Amino acid sequence: MFITAPGLVQYLHPSLVAPRQSRWPAVTLSMERPWCLLVHDVSYKGQKVSQTCLVGWDNTLVDLLAEIPVANLTGIARLDRRRDSGPSWSFNWIGALWAPAPCEAEAVGPLLLQLDNDPQVRNGCLRRVDDKPGRRLLFEAPRTPLRWG
Repeated sequence: MFITAPGLVQYLHPSLVAPRQSRWPAVTLSMERPWCLLVHDVSYKGQKVSQTCLVGWDNTLVDLLAEIPVANLTGIARLDRRRDSGPSWSFNWIGALWAPAPCEAEAVGPLLLQLDNDPQVRNGCLRRVDDKPGRRLLFEAPRTPLRWG
Protein backbone atom coordinates (compact mmCIF):
# COMPACT_ATOMS: atom_id res chain seq x y z
CA MET A 1 0.00 0.00 0.00
CA PHE A 2 1.35 3.45 -0.87
CA ILE A 3 0.44 6.30 1.46
CA THR A 4 1.47 9.38 -0.49
CA ALA A 5 -0.09 12.39 1.21
CA PRO A 6 -1.64 13.42 4.51
CA GLY A 7 -5.31 12.49 4.64
CA LEU A 8 -4.99 9.58 2.21
CA VAL A 9 -4.67 6.95 4.94
CA GLN A 10 -6.34 3.77 3.79
CA TYR A 11 -5.91 1.47 6.76
CA LEU A 12 -7.91 -1.47 5.50
CA HIS A 13 -8.05 -4.98 6.79
CA PRO A 14 -7.50 -7.45 3.88
CA SER A 15 -11.05 -8.78 4.29
CA LEU A 16 -12.40 -5.28 3.55
CA VAL A 17 -10.57 -4.91 0.24
CA ALA A 18 -12.61 -5.92 -2.81
CA PRO A 19 -11.49 -9.40 -3.93
CA ARG A 20 -10.90 -8.28 -7.52
CA GLN A 21 -8.66 -5.40 -6.44
CA SER A 22 -5.10 -6.52 -7.04
CA ARG A 23 -3.10 -3.35 -6.40
CA TRP A 24 -3.28 0.04 -4.73
CA PRO A 25 -3.15 3.16 -6.84
CA ALA A 26 0.15 4.96 -6.36
CA VAL A 27 0.68 8.68 -6.78
CA THR A 28 4.22 9.74 -7.54
CA LEU A 29 5.82 12.04 -4.99
CA SER A 30 9.15 13.70 -5.20
CA MET A 31 11.59 10.90 -4.54
CA GLU A 32 13.89 13.26 -2.67
CA ARG A 33 12.12 12.98 0.65
CA PRO A 34 12.59 10.05 3.04
CA TRP A 35 9.98 7.30 3.05
CA CYS A 36 9.06 4.88 5.82
CA LEU A 37 8.26 1.23 5.38
CA LEU A 38 5.74 0.19 8.03
CA VAL A 39 5.35 -3.55 8.65
CA HIS A 40 2.51 -4.85 10.81
CA ASP A 41 0.41 -7.96 11.34
CA VAL A 42 -3.29 -8.23 10.60
CA SER A 43 -5.63 -11.13 11.21
CA TYR A 44 -7.21 -12.64 8.11
CA LYS A 45 -9.40 -15.73 8.24
CA GLY A 46 -7.92 -16.67 11.60
CA GLN A 47 -4.29 -16.35 10.51
CA LYS A 48 -1.69 -13.65 11.05
CA VAL A 49 -0.74 -11.97 7.80
CA SER A 50 2.05 -9.45 7.40
CA GLN A 51 1.04 -6.19 5.74
CA THR A 52 3.37 -3.40 4.60
CA CYS A 53 2.79 0.27 3.89
CA LEU A 54 5.17 2.63 2.13
CA VAL A 55 4.52 6.01 3.76
CA GLY A 56 5.69 9.32 2.34
CA TRP A 57 4.60 11.74 5.10
CA ASP A 58 5.49 11.87 8.81
CA ASN A 59 2.00 13.04 9.80
CA THR A 60 0.46 10.12 7.94
CA LEU A 61 2.80 7.69 9.71
CA VAL A 62 1.62 9.15 13.04
CA ASP A 63 -2.02 8.62 11.92
CA LEU A 64 -1.31 4.99 10.98
CA LEU A 65 0.45 4.30 14.27
CA ALA A 66 -2.65 5.57 16.09
CA GLU A 67 -4.82 3.06 14.16
CA ILE A 68 -2.65 -0.05 14.46
CA PRO A 69 -2.48 -1.88 17.82
CA VAL A 70 1.06 -1.72 19.26
CA ALA A 71 1.21 -5.50 19.59
CA ASN A 72 0.72 -5.81 15.81
CA LEU A 73 3.63 -3.55 14.84
CA THR A 74 6.53 -5.60 13.47
CA GLY A 75 8.94 -2.90 12.34
CA ILE A 76 9.46 0.47 10.76
CA ALA A 77 12.30 1.29 8.40
CA ARG A 78 13.45 4.56 6.89
CA LEU A 79 14.41 4.81 3.22
CA ASP A 80 16.56 7.79 2.23
CA ARG A 81 17.65 8.83 -1.25
CA ARG A 82 21.44 8.57 -1.65
CA ARG A 83 23.66 10.71 -3.83
CA ASP A 84 26.94 8.76 -3.62
CA SER A 85 27.97 5.67 -5.56
CA GLY A 86 26.24 2.41 -4.80
CA PRO A 87 22.56 1.78 -4.19
CA SER A 88 20.17 4.69 -4.82
CA TRP A 89 18.48 4.26 -1.45
CA SER A 90 19.66 3.58 2.08
CA PHE A 91 17.51 1.37 4.31
CA ASN A 92 17.68 1.66 8.12
CA TRP A 93 15.46 0.04 10.73
CA ILE A 94 14.05 2.47 13.26
CA GLY A 95 14.58 1.50 16.89
CA ALA A 96 12.10 4.02 18.33
CA LEU A 97 9.76 6.85 17.30
CA TRP A 98 8.44 9.67 19.48
CA ALA A 99 5.95 12.47 19.12
CA PRO A 100 7.86 15.59 20.17
CA ALA A 101 7.09 17.49 23.36
CA PRO A 102 4.68 20.40 22.81
CA CYS A 103 7.48 22.90 23.51
CA GLU A 104 9.67 21.52 20.71
CA ALA A 105 7.15 20.37 18.07
CA GLU A 106 7.42 23.46 15.89
CA ALA A 107 11.22 23.36 15.86
CA VAL A 108 11.76 19.62 15.26
CA GLY A 109 8.71 18.49 13.24
CA PRO A 110 6.07 15.81 13.84
CA LEU A 111 8.40 12.88 14.61
CA LEU A 112 11.63 12.11 16.39
CA LEU A 113 13.45 8.87 15.72
CA GLN A 114 16.29 6.71 16.82
CA LEU A 115 17.79 4.50 14.14
CA ASP A 116 18.50 0.93 15.16
CA ASN A 117 22.26 1.36 14.88
CA ASP A 118 22.48 4.87 16.41
CA PRO A 119 21.90 5.84 20.07
CA GLN A 120 21.11 9.50 19.21
CA VAL A 121 17.56 10.85 18.96
CA ARG A 122 17.14 12.73 15.68
CA ASN A 123 14.53 14.78 13.84
CA GLY A 124 13.21 13.99 10.36
CA CYS A 125 16.28 15.62 8.77
CA LEU A 126 18.47 13.32 10.92
CA ARG A 127 19.80 16.21 12.99
CA ARG A 128 20.53 15.45 16.64
CA VAL A 129 18.03 16.82 19.15
CA ASP A 130 18.47 17.31 22.87
CA ASP A 131 16.30 15.42 25.34
CA LYS A 132 13.10 17.20 26.37
CA PRO A 133 10.45 16.12 28.88
CA GLY A 134 6.97 15.47 27.54
CA ARG A 135 7.76 13.32 24.50
CA ARG A 136 5.35 10.50 23.75
CA LEU A 137 6.74 7.13 22.65
CA LEU A 138 4.89 5.96 19.52
CA PHE A 139 6.92 2.87 18.62
CA GLU A 140 9.78 0.86 20.05
CA ALA A 141 11.30 -2.06 18.19
CA PRO A 142 11.37 -5.35 20.09
CA ARG A 143 14.70 -5.90 21.86
CA THR A 144 14.55 -9.69 21.61
CA PRO A 145 16.41 -11.24 18.69
CA LEU A 146 14.41 -12.75 15.85
CA ARG A 147 14.01 -16.51 16.03
CA TRP A 148 14.27 -18.53 12.87
CA GLY A 149 12.70 -21.87 12.21
